[in-house]
Amino acid sequence: MVNTPHVSSSGSTLSAQKKRQDEKNLRALRELAALPANRFCFECGQRGPTRGLNPPHRVKSICMATFTNEEIERVRSLGNEENSHTWLGLYSGNPPKMMNKDEITAFLIKKYEKKEWYVSRSELEEQERLLNQAKEVASQSGTSVKSAGSSSSK
Repeated sequence: MVNTPHVSSSGSTLSAQKKRQDEKNLRALRELAALPANRFCFECGQRGPTRGLNPPHRVKSICMATFTNEEIERVRSLGNEENSHTWLGLYSGNPPKMMNKDEITAFLIKKYEKKEWYVSRSELEEQERLLNQAKEVASQSGTSVKSAGSSSSK
C-alpha cells in the first residue's frame, strides 16, 4: 500500500478563509487610503505613502504585503488626520515645505524622536471633553466658544 499525502478539508478551508480575510483587509485598506485625509503622504505631501524618509521606521506596501485585522483597525483609528493631531498637536501653522532629504529627516527627528509637538491621545480626549463642557456652559448662557484647533505654539 502506498501512502499518499492527504490535505484535510479543514486545512484547505482555513487557507480559503485566510485568503478571503486578506482580500477583505486589502479592500478596507484601499478604502482607507482613498479617504481625502489619507490620499497624500503624511510626511512629505506627495500622493501616496513615501518610503525611505527615515530608515528606522517600517513602511508596509499596500499592494505587496498582507495586513492583519489589528493592523487594519489601527490604520482605521489612526489615519493622517488623527496622526496630525497627535504628532503635530503643538505645532503652529503648516509643516514647512522641505526640499531635500536632510531637511525632511531633521523635521522627522524633531517630530518622532524628540516629540517636540506631540500631544497624547489622552490629552486630546481631555481637551475635547473640556471644549465640549465649555460649549455646553456657553450655550446655557447664550455665548459662544470657538475651538482653538489642534495647534497652539511652535
